[in-house]
Amino acid sequence: MTRELVSISEPRGVQRHNGSSGTVLAVVGTLLAVIVGCALGELAGGRIPALACSAPLAVVPVLIWRRPEIGFYVTLAATAVIEQFGYTVGPYNGAITDEIPFFRSLTPGSGVTPAEVLLVLTCGCFVLRRIRDRQPIFPRSQLARSIGVFLLLVLLFFVIGLVRNGDVKIAIWELRPWFYLAAMYVLGSAFLASKEAVRAVLWIYVVGSGAKAMYGIVIWLSVRHLYPRPDAVLAHEESYFFGLFALITIGLWLFSVSGPLRTVATALFPFVVFADMANSRREAWAILDCTIIVLLIITFVRVPSWRRLLCRMLVVLALVSAVYIPAYWNRDGTLAQPDRAIRSQIAPSARDQQSDLYRTEENENLELMIHNERSLGAGFGQAIAYVIPIANISSYDPAINNIPHNGILYVWMRMGLLGELAFWAVIASAIIAGCRLSAVADREVAFLGALVTCAAVAYVIMGQQDMGLFWFRIAFSFGALLGAVEAALSRFKTADSRGQQFEDEGRGHRGELAHSI
Repeated sequence: MTRELVSISEPRGVQRHNGSSGTVLAVVGTLLAVIVGCALGELAGGRIPALACSAPLAVVPVLIWRRPEIGFYVTLAATAVIEQFGYTVGPYNGAITDEIPFFRSLTPGSGVTPAEVLLVLTCGCFVLRRIRDRQPIFPRSQLARSIGVFLLLVLLFFVIGLVRNGDVKIAIWELRPWFYLAAMYVLGSAFLASKEAVRAVLWIYVVGSGAKAMYGIVIWLSVRHLYPRPDAVLAHEESYFFGLFALITIGLWLFSVSGPLRTVATALFPFVVFADMANSRREAWAILDCTIIVLLIITFVRVPSWRRLLCRMLVVLALVSAVYIPAYWNRDGTLAQPDRAIRSQIAPSARDQQSDLYRTEENENLELMIHNERSLGAGFGQAIAYVIPIANISSYDPAINNIPHNGILYVWMRMGLLGELAFWAVIASAIIAGCRLSAVADREVAFLGALVTCAAVAYVIMGQQDMGLFWFRIAFSFGALLGAVEAALSRFKTADSRGQQFEDEGRGHRGELAHSI
């Protein structure tokens, strides 16, 4: 029987809400509404009293109760275009979108962000509807178990950090990305059960990154005359999102998934690549190079028809590189940025050398702290013990004394060897799930598996190079992608089990017929 992804209707025997469950839902729903209302009231009573006049926001809970996926998609759209923190480009402010406090507290000390209000409301409505319909809330898979174990360890080391007099506020900020990722994973596993839903997510990434690239080019044109020219024009996280855009565009072609999405992505592709160059982030090219290699390997294995052409393309790429690398080796312009990422590993410029020295010293301090804790973990909220002298950049980045650039060592330092192994178990489970899905005969579903596999690699690279495990936008995005692959695998298993059931029933009918004869 041919294996393919199918939509599964609601299971038989599911009972809709009765009197007792309806009463419980009414009480819990009222409490949820009060909590969200108090949060919005707290935000409205602060620096932005105009929110108090936002009466239309009152209909948001009603909309999300009727369609919880609305909150999920709105959150994803925000991650594609809104920065977590404000930034500057030389003497000017950065993109105007960094002034939208979606991922930041609207009032000093409140600790509540609009993203969290929307996420809590969406998760609350989702859970209540699942209880009403008597459906499972959490997926049941190796990936789900890996994420669950990791979250339990995060909570454990949160308590350990507080017992050791850690900073409560900092510890809560450190916890947020992990719970954002897990929440979006659970929601994505429920909402992204169809190809149309997955396409909607891909459209968000393509349009969001395309618009951001256009904006970045406009900023670049406005500052390119400055001397010295600003190092970057967009936020750090765009390296991950631009890489994701490139994977989507190339993957749609490699897996022969045609349609308007591929057309739009292809048209925007040159602008996104140029904006990535203008942004001057070295990790952007590490992400692109490594993930495209992974994508090509998956394509070579899963799509045999591409093998001969891929070999020819690699030869052409090698010839182009043989001309490009020497030609731009000693240049520092926008078009030389991919070459600069390679040159900085061999003969770094003064700026790159200074950045590398800081990160080397930072990593050495993290390794010493890990050794001093005997790999048992210091817990969250603890300041990094800088035994080796290092430049003080806390005025530029106030969180740097608690959240370093190297997220891989950061997890080890915070949660010990046990937490580090649990983190890699999550990554391994994500890669295994993506590779399994890439073997499905349906090319569009297989493309999703390849994309999630590459996104996991990009997540690790961004985490190791530039605080990628802390950026809220990346946590939301990666969690949603994990949810998408979970939903696809779940439907695939259901379809396969139904096919096996039909086959067994057919054998039984044939046996009865033979016996009667």
